[in-house]
Amino acid sequence: MSTDLLLWWKDRSAGRFFRTGVSLHSHTLHSREYLSSITPYLDRIRWLAWWARREARRHGLDDIPRAELSRAWWTPPLAPRDAWALEKTQIECALQKSALVSITDHDNIEAAVELRAASESRDTPVSLEWTVPYGGSWFHFGVHNLPPEGARFLVESMRRYTEGGPEELLAGLLHTVSVFPDTLLVLNHPLWDVEAAGPETHRLALGRLLARHGRWIHALEFNADRPWCENRETLEMGRASGLPVVGGGDRHGCHASPVLNLTDAADFAGFAQEVRAGRSVIALLPRLRESRKLRLFETACDVLRDHPGHARGWVRWTDRVFYPRPGGGIASLSELWGRRQPGAVRSFVNLMGLLRAQTVRPALRWALAEKEAAL
Repeated sequence: MSTDLLLWWKDRSAGRFFRTGVSLHSHTLHSREYLSSITPYLDRIRWLAWWARREARRHGLDDIPRAELSRAWWTPPLAPRDAWALEKTQIECALQKSALVSITDHDNIEAAVELRAASESRDTPVSLEWTVPYGGSWFHFGVHNLPPEGARFLVESMRRYTEGGPEELLAGLLHTVSVFPDTLLVLNHPLWDVEAAGPETHRLALGRLLARHGRWIHALEFNADRPWCENRETLEMGRASGLPVVGGGDRHGCHASPVLNLTDAADFAGFAQEVRAGRSVIALLPRLRESRKLRLFETACDVLRDHPGHARGWVRWTDRVFYPRPGGGIASLSELWGRRQPGAVRSFVNLMGLLRAQTVRPALRWALAEKEAAL
């Protein structure tokens, strides 16, 4: 087993030996991202979190329970075709390689279905990010390159497990997916306690998951949106467990993934077989040198700005945030609020718009600088 990291900003010469770049783990408008996940990200930018809480108190919005936030969700702005083209173009231009792009929306494969219907992207792997509750915590599996003819049945079975299925169903699904020789099963950001179960609970659940089901897992993930210290520990975990580590961009906005993979393979099946044999090469691109806080901020700006050419006509950010109606059905914030946004929300969005301006970027880069050393 071997995992190599190539720092593209230092030396890209080693990359000349590979023919293909691979983008794993990115999201499109088919993903549901629940609002309860925003608070931990906001808390990492302390001055912005302080300002947001102050405005919420001023407008009487500071007592919204987490349970209410967990019912509402937003969708990333890019359509499958745009997300695929974004990743493909970066690989071809920045790496000067042939491109393979595996899009992994949460618990659905609609992006791949759309892309495979177009001639230029018909070889797109059928992939998803599967939400897996386990041992009192939650994990995400990158499930790549499912056989198209049986994919919907497998995804429906995965959904049944996510909604409360027994561990025997999980074991059966992991076995079934890994039996196909061209699939790739990746444990995404394994050390991230996604649902805040607690560090000890999550670590115990992770250990149990790997002990009981690790033989079906092909790789761990070095994740672009996680801290350097966490990714270093993931690399160490991979060495200790004998699992290779692959790179995942976890892209939700309009900036291409800063973590890619390199391979000698010409197609995704060949790449999957290479990783399953224990060989992985990760390319870290210059954008990864930017502060993680700055990159998360830029993703938030992508989500909150207008997208006039949106594939579904969801131009404003309020068109892309949804909430279940008390009497049934789903409504966007545009439908619920109309043009009258709560004052705290309007102030926050206006502030984000001002900070997005290029003239304040140097100051923003300084304000969001991190002390943690990169690899």
